[in-house]
Amino acid sequence: MPDTTSPSLDAWADRLNDCGRSGQPCFFLIDFELQRPRLWTLTELAASGVRFSFPGRPDTTRSGLPRPTLEANYIPRERYDQAFALVREGLQRGDTFLVNLTFPTPVRLSDSLASVYENSQAKYRILYPDHFVCFSPETFVTIDAGGYLETRPMKGTAPDTPAGREYLLNSPKEVAEHATIVDLMRNDLSRIAREVRVTEYRYLRSIDTAAGGLLQTSTRLGGRLPSDWRSSLGHYLLALLPAGSVSGAPKPATLDLIRRAEPGPRGYYCGIGGYFDGETLDSCVLIRYLEEENGTHLFRSGGGVTARSTAEEEYAELCAKIRIPLRER
Repeated sequence: MPDTTSPSLDAWADRLNDCGRSGQPCFFLIDFELQRPRLWTLTELAASGVRFSFPGRPDTTRSGLPRPTLEANYIPRERYDQAFALVREGLQRGDTFLVNLTFPTPVRLSDSLASVYENSQAKYRILYPDHFVCFSPETFVTIDAGGYLETRPMKGTAPDTPAGREYLLNSPKEVAEHATIVDLMRNDLSRIAREVRVTEYRYLRSIDTAAGGLLQTSTRLGGRLPSDWRSSLGHYLLALLPAGSVSGAPKPATLDLIRRAEPGPRGYYCGIGGYFDGETLDSCVLIRYLEEENGTHLFRSGGGVTARSTAEEEYAELCAKIRIPLRER
């Protein structure tokens, strides 16, 4: 969370606190830079055109939109290498231990954002008309009715093959990157919760896509919030942002490095989306993200860079993530 918050961010947090206090179900979005928070009650959501599908509230509506195809115009390797070199300098100076470096890739989309939303499959799907569609596999935080707060950071991606599995489980770079993010998230949760513990460490998860499967490693950790957590829900979430898995560690210096290395603000990419059902909270990190801007489309992707990283491997990971996880016909 920044040292100072904007009036709109304070108002957003206060409104989410009010929803928590009164048990009013709502859906919300926050961008990575914490400049454009949005919140809708479910009644307001219907009029906005915003759609979402979460594990506890699936959206199975299908309107017969065609299955989309995607053609990427990958960013030049030279441009990526420039940003990577700047990040490596920061790592070598000791400014940071891990930086999540991302880029927007121009893509040719055969149909609309709505067609991607309706035809994709993911744990979390979000459509913000004229802005973006997201098909994220990554939980940010959940809070159950008893106030147990849990996060499941994802770090490490490889093709879903025997070689990919071997790489993720044994690569010193992937092991170190994952451990750094888990430590960061443990510290973040400890700011607002007690008895924070890791309950499952570095488990593998398969993600199906139209272009083939991916493997990712995740960890589960959590702790207990005060019994009146709902009345402070907005401010608790702000204390955890931006999400550590898509920024890096330590956060302040890493965020400065991201601003200098990346071509511009991320916007809602790498922010969070969340659904409060009146009793519990579920939220996701806005990754696997396709945005619309002035009639063109950009697919945003990236990965964690550490002292063990190579530009070749990180560029390959950035490109490998540019795919739509299409559901079966």
